[in-house]
Amino acid sequence: MKIKGSSNTALEKVIYFTTSHPEQREGSSKFLKATGFFGFRFRMTNMPKTNMLYIHQFPDWTRFRFDSPKVLNALGQTRLEEGKLIGIMQICGLKDIEAKLLAEDIVANYAIDGYTLDSAHTLAEVELKSKGSQNFIKNYLGAIQNASQPLTEERLFNWHSAMGQNKVKHFRDTPSEVQKIIDATVPDSATTLRFTGPNPERLQGEMENFLSWFESANIDGVIKAAIAHFWFITIRPFTDANGRLARAITAMQLARAESTTHCQYALNKQINNNKADYFKILARTQAASGDLTEWILWFLQMLRNAIKDSEQLFAAEISRIQFRNAHANDTFSAREQQLLDEIMAGRLAQPFTAKEAAALFNASHDTALREIQSLMDKGILQTNNKGGRSMRYRLVNSHS
Repeated sequence: MKIKGSSNTALEKVIYFTTSHPEQREGSSKFLKATGFFGFRFRMTNMPKTNMLYIHQFPDWTRFRFDSPKVLNALGQTRLEEGKLIGIMQICGLKDIEAKLLAEDIVANYAIDGYTLDSAHTLAEVELKSKGSQNFIKNYLGAIQNASQPLTEERLFNWHSAMGQNKVKHFRDTPSEVQKIIDATVPDSATTLRFTGPNPERLQGEMENFLSWFESANIDGVIKAAIAHFWFITIRPFTDANGRLARAITAMQLARAESTTHCQYALNKQINNNKADYFKILARTQAASGDLTEWILWFLQMLRNAIKDSEQLFAAEISRIQFRNAHANDTFSAREQQLLDEIMAGRLAQPFTAKEAAALFNASHDTALREIQSLMDKGILQTNNKGGRSMRYRLVNSHS
């Protein structure tokens, strides 16, 4: 699949390629045939790896492509998990879980770039929503809650002003060279990744092209989120915060793809947990000639991981709903109901003792045993088959 984009060095009649890796040279030739640049005069040279072309130095570099069968298979798996999560949320509701997910996503967004945010403070700000004092948090919330609004230069400048150190509302006017050292704590495994973004004079055109594509391209919304992430972080239009902005744009596009104004999972948490791979795959793709297959497959895997994590957050609520449905016709005393509520909420850990139940009721040991026995007679509680003081109880079919 190809996506139309802008050209950069297309006017140059001499383009240098590396011959140190035949597979890259072959890929480059195929790419040039596909983009109509095969009539130019090319000079091949044995250049060191550090001088290899970055993706944006290829003519018409944003004609991205990927292995459709592989990507569509992974996309199908992702959409299946997505559908399961949406169904769970329709049954349970987001309740307090959304604020937790948002806070985790924002904290991780900064952690990926080496910044530490206080989790409790971030959660408190998220819960304040528009009344909060931190613009970078309000803007991230706005990216999701107002995802249907167009992504414009002005909106990006406002986001950057809140997320970055440079408050000047214009694209960078200096070269963008970044260096990332990963696996530094693993003996003999430290790797230095380097990347240089497009020259400043190209940024206005590159960003106009990106924003036009973002608002008009008619492709699957999740695939679009993966491509937008890679595209923006490769342009690097600002002096800083490009990664954080790329991930905010990703959150915005995923909200569009799911037709929601809510945060349903913490994708950045998964990226942060696997950030060495994140930087390596980005670097490999940025040093290639337009094939995004590896990046998109990795992105979809992280998305599935994030969705499954969210499903686990709803597991207790699903158990409560299943329990209520199974015992809809049962009648419970006030103490029995109190005991069940505490178990289902996780506040009374299983297996528990009669002493712990008595403390919950503020009643005697014998009273607690009567309530427990009543629930056992109804087939709701069971013992751990040990007598005396070690006797413990749990819900039937619970293995906590």
